[in-house]
This record gives sequence, structure tokens and C-alpha cells, in this order.
Amino acid sequence: MANRTEYDAELREINVLIHEMGKEVKRSIDRIIHAFPERDAKLASEVMERDDIIDKMETDIEEKCINIVVKQAPLASDWRKIASYMRMIGDLERIADNSSDISIYIIKLSKLPEVEVPYEFHKMFLTMREMVGNTIESFFTGNIDLAKDVSAQDDIVDQGFDSVVKEITEKIKADPENTEQYINYLMVAKYIERMADHSENIASWVSFIVKGQLQMSYTDRYQKESQQFQFYE
Repeated sequence: MANRTEYDAELREINVLIHEMGKEVKRSIDRIIHAFPERDAKLASEVMERDDIIDKMETDIEEKCINIVVKQAPLASDWRKIASYMRMIGDLERIADNSSDISIYIIKLSKLPEVEVPYEFHKMFLTMREMVGNTIESFFTGNIDLAKDVSAQDDIVDQGFDSVVKEITEKIKADPENTEQYINYLMVAKYIERMADHSENIASWVSFIVKGQLQMSYTDRYQKESQQFQFYE
């Protein structure tokens, strides 16, 4: 069984690795934010190529979390940290995957005639990026107020998505020849919304680390609300 000094050192190492993973995820977001308006297929391809790096980071951190549990039974507070770490890296990896998904549509758009970008896209991108940064900061500083701000920001992204859907619907009616581009825009907007939702998931674990009180995440709320509906074959 590892002694406490070694144990604390391993926890600090995991913290550092998650910080590095968070930085790499934010770099992926920055790349798609720059690639999207320019329809830069080369930059979008770089995002997809680097996704394997983030996948490897997730695997390495997950293994370290499992090893630390095996080597020494964690204290209750450490259990909260380790469980939250594993949830966090899962959401970070999904955010990175969504960056790659958006990159696919940027490449598709680069091969099609250019059409006007929906108005709310810029705000959605920047708000989502700020959310990711705030979740990472709140996660490691224990700033519950900052985590609460993430939920408010998620509402902004959701409202932006609704506006984009309405605008794209009107554009398709007015310009049906370019429907493919507008559908690609719609998919990009959906992935931005998902990235914001994953950020909110991460923020929901901050109070669990600090107070041991688990807030209902977006995923948990979705599952609970889905149970209210009855489906028939």
C-alpha cells in the first residue's frame, strides 16, 4: 500500500495531466473557431489529426486514477476527486470529439459554394469556448460561483441554437439550391450545443468535490426527463 506522501504526489500528477488535457481541448476549439469562418480545410484536418492525442491523454489519466484506487483505499474526499476526474476527462474527450465532428463539416463546406453564415454562430462559438475554460478553472479552484455561471452561459448557447434553427429554416425556404450548406451549418450548431452541454456536465461536479453534493448534470436531467415519456412498439 502506498504511503500518503506518494499518494498525494500521484493526485497532483493527475491534476497536472488533466490541466494539460484541458489546454489541448481548448486549442482544438480555437482551431475550429478560426477554421469555420474561413472554411479552412487544412486547419480543420489538423484538429481531426490531433484528436488521437487527446484520446491517449484520457486513457493515460484513466489508468492512473484506477491504479491509485488499487494501491491505496482513498479517503472520502479523495474518492470524490477521483470519481470527478474520471467524469471530467470523459466530457473533455467528448468535447474534443465534437471539435473533430465540426471539422468534418468545415471540410464539406469548403467544397461547396459559399453561403451566408447564420448570425448567432460567432456568439455561440465564443460562449462555448468560455464555458470550457470556466469549467476547467472552476473544477480545479473549487469556485462554485464560476461553475454556476457556466449553467447560465449554457442557456445563451441553447438560445443561439434555437435562433440558428429558425434562421436556417428560412434560408432553406428562400434558397433551396444551397440546402446542403445550410444543413451542414445546422449540424455544426448542434455540435456546439453538445460541447456546451458537456461543459455544464463538468461544472456540475464542482460542488461534489467541494461539498460532496452532486448537482444534476445535463445528462442526468435528460435521462430523468426521458423516463417521463412512455414509448410503444
